[in-house]
Order: sequence, then structure tokens, then C-alpha cells
Amino acid sequence: MRYTQLIRGSLMAMVMALVTIPLTAAADTLERIKSSGTFNIGFVTDQAPFSSEVAGGATGYSIELCQKVADAAKTQLGLSDLKVKYTPTSVKAGLDLVASGQVDVLCGSVTDTLKRREAVAFSIPIFNGGIGALLRTDAPPDLMRVIKGEEAHTGPKWRATVRMGLADQTYAVHSGTTTEEWVRQQIAGLRVTATVISVDDHEKGVSMVRNKEADAYFADRTILEAYVARAKNADNLMVADRYFNYEPIALAIPRNDDDFRLVVDTVLSKLYRSEAFPELYTRYFGEPSEITQMLFKAYARQ
Repeated sequence: MRYTQLIRGSLMAMVMALVTIPLTAAADTLERIKSSGTFNIGFVTDQAPFSSEVAGGATGYSIELCQKVADAAKTQLGLSDLKVKYTPTSVKAGLDLVASGQVDVLCGSVTDTLKRREAVAFSIPIFNGGIGALLRTDAPPDLMRVIKGEEAHTGPKWRATVRMGLADQTYAVHSGTTTEEWVRQQIAGLRVTATVISVDDHEKGVSMVRNKEADAYFADRTILEAYVARAKNADNLMVADRYFNYEPIALAIPRNDDDFRLVVDTVLSKLYRSEAFPELYTRYFGEPSEITQMLFKAYARQ
């Protein structure tokens, strides 16, 4: 009898525990937009050509995509006077803003990862990103060869040549990014003696390499190319012609909101299949190859 009572007590405790487990409520982004009359766009301020801050707002490839989403929401909700508010932020802080419902979408070069999906959702891809490296043209020959992926002796390129050129160096990375995670994992996994310094913006990372405070700065390769292209006195800087990995870039949106995600993905899908997309892409990245255009059409949903 006592044994039966213990079993019943244990079962009751398990049921009560399950009842008290908090469930993640479904977001209702469109309703929030309708009631506030405002579409809130968060954007990363230092990620040109994807997103950057300008007087009175923001500009960039991702910004144009987010504006198209805002236009679609305006039409669907019948809000002719819908306001669009831009909130400058960083990747890490911006993801928190999306998760808390303070912004409706985060625009920039934001990598879609499983870890980040624990807090936010993502649109279909908007770009194919990847980690690159910025270094000085007078960098040590061993480092230069390794960064370029040359003279790999045996095994994977990074592992085969790391002790020839990557050890005893200083590398700068942008804090709160997937690039920082990747570089630290490589250094730790290969047991390389190297210093990794986190910076709060890309300008600082580029400056550290220019001033010989860091041997290389790792970041999204497209962003690095944009910085070198517009930087003054950049003759001593170069971006290695190599991707260390490939990462899907997407718009970050609230979790558990299929209705809003449908709006976002519908806008992107129609754009990717339109004649206007190659022109938009060209303005920021140069003319897309046939393969690139086919890839975006594959991203598009029917």
C-alpha cells in the first residue's frame, strides 16, 4: 500500500512539473506592427555593403530587402501611414532585440546558425557569406602563404601549415560573431600559441592590421573587401583571395511566427525570381554570375 502511494505521489509530482514548464508563446509580429503603426528594423551599423549607418537612417543591400518586407507588411495590413523605424545595433545586441520583440527584423550580414535559432528564426538566405582574412602586403611570408592556402604539406591545409605560419601571431576578430567563434575554435583545436583580440567594430580590426597591432583580421570576406575599397591609404592592405568557410546570411526574425516569416520569405522569393534582382545585386556586389542567379532562384519558394 505504501509502495502504491509512493508511486502515485511520484506520478503526481511529474505531472505538476510538466504543467509548470513554461511554453514559448507564439509571436504575433504583424499584430504588433498593426497596433503600433510602426515597422521596427534593426540594422548592424558597420557591415557595408550589407548595412551601414547614414544621416537619418541606414543603407545597404540588406536594408533594401528589409524595406521591401516593410512595404509588403504595409500593404497586407492596409496601413497607408505605416512608419518605418531604424534602430542601429550590433549583431549580438540585435539578435537580443529580435528575441525580445523590440525589433521586427534584423538586417546586416547575420549568419544563420542552429545555436542562434534557439532564440530567433531566419528567412531564406539573402547571401552566401564566408570568412576571409585581411592582412598587410608586407606580412611575414610564412603567414602570407598559409592565409592564401598555399604549401599545404599533408592533411587539411590549415592543420598542415599552421605551425609554419600561424603560431606566435596576433589575430583580431569582431566580438559576438561566428567568425570569432571559428577562429578561437581553430586556435584551441590545433593548440596553436597565438593571441586573439576581440574588437567592437570592423574599423578597429582594420586599423589594428594597418598599424601592425595585429597580423591579420578575420571577418566576412565581402565586408573586408568593402573596407579596403573605400579606405584611405589602403595600399598596404590586402584581402586574401580565399574563403575559409561558407556561411548562409539571412534576415533574423522572431521565432514561432509563421505568418510573419511567410511575408518575409514571399517578398524575397518574388524578388529572387524577378528581373529586378540582378540589378539590385550588382549595385552592391558586382554582376552576379549565372550560377549565383540560379542559386538564388533555388532559394526562392514557389
